[in-house]
Amino acid sequence: MVSFTARKQRDIAKAIETLRDNCDGPPTAEDRRVLECSLEQLVAEVNAKELTPDAIIAAYGKRCLTAHEATNCLADVMLTKALSKVVLDKSLSGVPVGLKDVVDIEGHDSTIGYSAYANHPVSTSAPIVKLLQDAGALIHVKTTVPIGLLSFETESDLFGVTVNPYNPDYSPGGSTGGGAALLAYQGSIIEIATDTGGSVRIPAANCGLYAVKSSAYRFPAFGVATCAPGLETTQTTCSPIARRLEDLTAFWERVVNMKPWDYDHSCVPLPWQPVDFIRANRKPRWGVMWSDGLIPPTPACKRALHHAVDALKKQGHEVVEFTPPNPITGLKIGKCLLNPLSPNETINGAISSICSLVSLPLFVKRLMAAYLRYFSRPAGRNDDWASLIESLHTKTAAEERSLIVQREQYKAAWRQAMKDQGVDFILSPVHALPPLPHKKTADATLLSSNYCFMYNFLDVTAGVVPVTAVDKTLDTLPDDFQQSAEYLSLNDAARHVFAIYDAAGMHGLPIGIQIAGWRMEEEKVLAGMKALDDALKDVQEGFRQKEF
Repeated sequence: MVSFTARKQRDIAKAIETLRDNCDGPPTAEDRRVLECSLEQLVAEVNAKELTPDAIIAAYGKRCLTAHEATNCLADVMLTKALSKVVLDKSLSGVPVGLKDVVDIEGHDSTIGYSAYANHPVSTSAPIVKLLQDAGALIHVKTTVPIGLLSFETESDLFGVTVNPYNPDYSPGGSTGGGAALLAYQGSIIEIATDTGGSVRIPAANCGLYAVKSSAYRFPAFGVATCAPGLETTQTTCSPIARRLEDLTAFWERVVNMKPWDYDHSCVPLPWQPVDFIRANRKPRWGVMWSDGLIPPTPACKRALHHAVDALKKQGHEVVEFTPPNPITGLKIGKCLLNPLSPNETINGAISSICSLVSLPLFVKRLMAAYLRYFSRPAGRNDDWASLIESLHTKTAAEERSLIVQREQYKAAWRQAMKDQGVDFILSPVHALPPLPHKKTADATLLSSNYCFMYNFLDVTAGVVPVTAVDKTLDTLPDDFQQSAEYLSLNDAARHVFAIYDAAGMHGLPIGIQIAGWRMEEEKVLAGMKALDDALKDVQEGFRQKEF
């Protein structure tokens, strides 16, 4: 009997061979012209019948094949179905869109990386798929994910390892690693992804891309598989990633103008309201959050944030230090509300490290916390880490309700802090580390993704802009770093993260930063991303995407 895994892998190999038969060969001049078209240009040419869907599939199909051979990013190929669903004279006619392998499309699996979910095609497409098909999009592939999601690597028993386009020894991030790798290779214009703790933003940053994580219920998310179905305490949102900021903005506007609330009952009926700071004749005020209070950013990530701040200041923007409510308080509440799963097959390192901690008896965790408090030197360096350890245990229903009350109080305090300090946006790292080497997620733990997770917990809109790349000269830790006062003050979780950091090995890998607004501010955050992107380009310090 053929296992689910073997059968799925055989089907993927067959689909790739079909793709190779139809799209092999060097790119033509027309292929290159098609790939250079922005989303807006491509739609205009398709609707004017100057460009055919077949020509688009020919160009992007070749890029998909090249991307998969280099990075192992494809979970399914749907070229024939894509062409059969194209509708002309629509707002997204001919736009190639990839789906993370969690988005339901009729007749295909949504595995979330589980072998047990392979070879079980769904019978109904998600509302976002129906909307995109009505808008004329070419939904041509599904992309790889890690087992159970909730990881910043992309590896599974089902799909194998997906690698970073800029360096195959490193991860593209997770859990949308396949989609991000594909976009870096120009295998699509848009990737439809999900985000529970950074799964849109970390891959975007790791692959030099742009993304906006929406607030819950702004972008259609019903019919999208998650690792924790029914979890209301921390919402999984569905959001797009793009290689170009102009494409991301155009896509967001066109999706909202399709009235997604008519497709997905959970969507808020909030029309698109463009924000233009230039026309408004004002510059936004920016706050900077240099650390999440638990794990400070490593040198390359800190330099990226400095680059962004300096570029904005040179363009006359006001940038101030942002003082948030205690981030550790938010992290403790949020992580306790995000109950990890215990799936019945191999789980990724990020989940397993947290599951192991949660499963320990509470008295053991209290002993661990006491040891960290009383025996760590210098005294106090592990106090926050200790309080997190003893807070991570399964909650009763009453305890969970209490945490939800605390969550809402924390959200209110955060919003008040933004008002009191007069900031439109908050700049922060995406992660404490650049892209990780493979197999290092368990060492870093999910706690190192708190820069992203805090915005899921707050349910605010957060975007990513690529800023720079790791530089082995500028970003190397001093030889005596482990004897420095900075290192000695780090808690154990932070020391594990800094032990992974290697500027020489990571040289050339992309680094992005986050721009966060408040809830339902997708238009405003996109405008802020443009202001930052323009500022970086004006001072010639922006990230340069690699042509693969």
